[in-house]
Amino acid sequence: MKIKTPGDIDSLVEDFYNIINTSDCHYEALKKISDLSIDTFGDYITPGSFCLKDEIYINLFELLDQIVFELSNDREEKSNIRDYIIEDIYIRLSIILEALVWPERYKKNLKNRPLRYEDTVIIKNLDLSEFVQLLISEQEEWINLEKNIIKTLLYFTDFVHMDYFYNIFLNTKSPFLKAASLLGLKYCQDRGLNWKTLKYSSSGLDSPQLVKYAERFDTVFLSSNRLPSQKEDATFVVLHVEKQAALYKKEEDIMWILGLAERVSSLNFENSWLNEINISMCNIFLRLDESLLKKIFKNEDIVLKAAKFLDYLPRNLFDRLTGLLESLGDNFLFTIERVAQVKSNFFDNYNSNILSFITYKERDLL
Repeated sequence: MKIKTPGDIDSLVEDFYNIINTSDCHYEALKKISDLSIDTFGDYITPGSFCLKDEIYINLFELLDQIVFELSNDREEKSNIRDYIIEDIYIRLSIILEALVWPERYKKNLKNRPLRYEDTVIIKNLDLSEFVQLLISEQEEWINLEKNIIKTLLYFTDFVHMDYFYNIFLNTKSPFLKAASLLGLKYCQDRGLNWKTLKYSSSGLDSPQLVKYAERFDTVFLSSNRLPSQKEDATFVVLHVEKQAALYKKEEDIMWILGLAERVSSLNFENSWLNEINISMCNIFLRLDESLLKKIFKNEDIVLKAAKFLDYLPRNLFDRLTGLLESLGDNFLFTIERVAQVKSNFFDNYNSNILSFITYKERDLL
């Protein structure tokens, strides 16, 4: 593997961008990028392999892995489906590369094309507050992006009118949007939010308990709160913790977050709601203080709780965390190994993320 430093990755990103901009044929451009990716990374590319924590780069590497897969020689698709997939990948890759290599051009072009999922990730991570009103205006047009848009706007509440969150909270049928908009209102409460009025307005919407939980929730002293018990409460908390994760420097807060992870894995989230929660939980783990995690994970009972959550994740999202697991050091890996031996009836030998990871690290569990 030739890539050794973040600077190497940035240099390769520029190479990808140049290929995109100098190739007339979209398929040929992706083929060149696929070949270069395989030569550099191998044929299995994951964000965790490079300890990536920036969400833009995580999405880029997952897209590179998809490109390698789609352009492999043994792939067979109907031509019209194949053409659609190639074009979709090309557009998504172009957006990410442009944002990383030439942000000014990205900002100029964003105003003149349809919004994509990648844009919500880029706007949030590059702190592009000038596009807040664009996101608000586009939300009704792009229903498939409404969760991603409101998640992004939670990072720019100083630029969002409180009525935006209030109207979504009252009118949406989506529990995810209801919880996210309530968090937005929580962040705006100093602008004159009346919690009594909000409870009264929501009394017929089957959400007064959510409002009560949100009103009492302490956004500063995390561990002073009770853990959520319902999916809506959990969504409210996960989105808040995701935003603040890098700021938690107390052991009790990290312990509380591990309890949250265990609670999340026990709730029955549906489809896209589940995916958004899992992505947010991965972001939380990637932003937590590693020194605190190393300290806490000396306890086998705590490691078991973490392992339960890690095994609950889909494999593609678990692959975002493997770099973090390695950075926690050999003591953490040995602790997992001991836990796996003692709790062998807990782990699925065929589908366990943890066991697969340890096997890959060439550790004998038997």
